Amino acid sequence: MALPAQFVVALVGAVLVAVATIVVYRDADRLEFERPWLWAAVVAAPMLLALSLHLVIGTVPIPGLLVLVVAGLAFYAFERDDAVHGDDTADPHVLPGGSDAGDGPPPGESDAETGEGEGDR
Repeated sequence: MALPAQFVVALVGAVLVAVATIVVYRDADRLEFERPWLWAAVVAAPMLLALSLHLVIGTVPIPGLLVLVVAGLAFYAFERDDAVHGDDTADPHVLPGGSDAGDGPPPGESDAETGEGEGDR
């Protein structure tokens, strides 16, 4: 006896939503966000909406559903990045978590503008 396709989609979708929600909650709790349950809900709500639209209506375009699925995760990823890297000002000459970009002048400047020439080194 084969299961109906809609049942399989609903079951797999519910499991994926539950896993994503649990992972986000644990990560937010580990990073000491004030309300990890809220971030779990921000991730779960659009995913559940996309799953519901697919199961109930069925004719919703897949790209639209994918946007809904990724929306909550994207919001959380942006907030997580801000929490991890803090309010440091962005330096265009340094990679995140790295040291200085190098010994040469910043991009856009030549050796003549910095006062260094071939004989000065």
